[in-house]
Amino acid sequence: MDATLTTLLTLYVFSTGRRLFAMQEVKKAASAAGHAALAAHCDVAIDHDRMTRNLEARWSSDKDAAQYSPETKQIDILVDVALGAFRDAINAEARDSAPGDTLGEDAAKLEAELFPKGVAAITTLPFPEELAEVERIISRAQSPQWSNVTQALGLGRRVARLVELEKSYRAAIAAPAKNVSFGQVKNARAKGQSLMLQAVAMILGLHPSDSEADLLARQNLLGPILAQNEAIRVYLRARRTIEDIDPETGQVEATRPATQTTTDPAGGPVG
Repeated sequence: MDATLTTLLTLYVFSTGRRLFAMQEVKKAASAAGHAALAAHCDVAIDHDRMTRNLEARWSSDKDAAQYSPETKQIDILVDVALGAFRDAINAEARDSAPGDTLGEDAAKLEAELFPKGVAAITTLPFPEELAEVERIISRAQSPQWSNVTQALGLGRRVARLVELEKSYRAAIAAPAKNVSFGQVKNARAKGQSLMLQAVAMILGLHPSDSEADLLARQNLLGPILAQNEAIRVYLRARRTIEDIDPETGQVEATRPATQTTTDPAGGPVG
């Protein structure tokens, strides 16, 4: 028989902001009622979910955070600049040439060969695909067919820069990711939920009966948690995306949805 708190206590899975706001309010009520152990536990839960909020922010802001090291994005920017400079230099030679200038005509052909769909079609690709395009461009520019043209156009420096960046780009893409993974975020959220349920269990232990005094005390201590639980229920029954809240003000953060699975009190998914 499963006796875990998630089975025994029928609460929705809270978003981090809602959980943090609720636990801060519970801590205030616990301190006012003289429940030092409960207040101390709330401090642990609050500190943990502040860390979770930081993890969530880092995870959501990192491009390809679960796959690539932070250095990859910085090198990607340099590669984008180098590609743009190379293409612009070729294009300038093609446009600024006299009629019948064969080198100018070769420049136009070279641009069509290296950048058939323009620079943006390359720089907006995912990292591995952009790396493959950089390798193709370098290979073609250094090929017997085009190497004389690039040298005659004075583009050797541009090609050398791409060669240098290609090595760094390939190494960065292959390096282990150092950013925050979704697994870390998921585990932090689960621990935060568990800490909140532990607080609920402590409250029930402090006021276990249905006497008027215990009912009032439970309502006072559990009120912040039950209020957020009810708010989540309203979102789910209306089939709306659950919005997270600012843990300091309790106001909805419209740009920060609760990006985690929420379950109904019976433990099954709510669509």
